[in-house]
Amino acid sequence: MERKPVVARASYKNQVRNERHLTEIIEMPGRGHSLTVDSGWREVCGTALTFIQRFVDP
Repeated sequence: MERKPVVARASYKNQVRNERHLTEIIEMPGRGHSLTVDSGWREVCGTALTFIQRFVDP
């Protein structure tokens, strides 16, 4: 059974209208909603860190 990120997409659609802040969505296939505590959490954290580093001066 394929899982569809319905709640995440609905939240994204709501947030993307906010012109004051950047909103992006990244799908990570094979991961559930507890992706920060499941195995492979380092990949999730790396993805988040890469996003943050795009907006911070070195």
